[in-house]
Amino acid sequence: MYLSKLILNPRSAEARRDVSALYDLHRTLARAFETAPGLDYRAEHGVLFRLEPLAHRDAQPTVLVQSTTEPDWNRLPENYLLSRKSGTFNLDFSDGQPFQFRLIANPTRKEKREGKKQGRRMALPDYLTETNQADGPTPAQEWLSRKGQQHGFEVLWASSDGFWQGGSQQSSTPSKRALPLYGVQFDGALRVTDPALFGLALQQGIGPAKAFGFGLLSLAHPQ
Repeated sequence: MYLSKLILNPRSAEARRDVSALYDLHRTLARAFETAPGLDYRAEHGVLFRLEPLAHRDAQPTVLVQSTTEPDWNRLPENYLLSRKSGTFNLDFSDGQPFQFRLIANPTRKEKREGKKQGRRMALPDYLTETNQADGPTPAQEWLSRKGQQHGFEVLWASSDGFWQGGSQQSSTPSKRALPLYGVQFDGALRVTDPALFGLALQQGIGPAKAFGFGLLSLAHPQ
C-alpha cells in the first residue's frame, strides 16, 4: 500500500477550489492514476483520501492519499503542491495489536420507507455527537463500535466531533447545487480482533461517501 502526504499551495486557484469543494479534489487526485476510460479510478487503484482538519487559521492545507498502486503526482496542475512525501506500508497485523487512530467518516442510518424494500440512508445529525458521560456513548460512537465489530477491531475509546462539510456532494460547477455532507472526526485507540478483516477495512475504508474524502483510517503506534 502507498501513502502520500500532499501539502497544497494556497496560492494555486485549483488548490483553493479543491479545499472548498471536495468532489473537485477527488477529480484532481484522479489525474495521478492512469485509469482506462469509463473506469472508477478509486476502485481500480484502491484510492482513499482525506483533507486534514486545519490546526489553526494559517495552517497549510494537507491531504493524505492512500492507494494500492503508486501515484504520479507530477500529473497534478502546475504549482498545485508545495511539497509531497510518499511511502509504503503493509497490511500485516496481529490479534490484539493496539493502535491510535483517526477516522473522518460519514455515519449514516437506514430509515424505513413505506412500500420500499430499501431504506433511505440518513445522516446522523450533529447534535448526536455531543458528549454526555452520564448517558454513555453518543450514537456516532455506537456507529463506530458497530463498524469495529464488522471490520475486525475493538474501539477502546474515541472522541467524536461532528461537522457539516459544505459544497462537497457535487462539483463547483455553477449550474449544479452543492449539498453539504455530514461528517464526524473520530480520534482514539483501538485493538485488532481479526487481522484479516482489519487489513481489508484499512484497504477499503470505513463507511460511505469515500469519493468526498471520508473513510480513510489512519493508524499510529501507541505513545
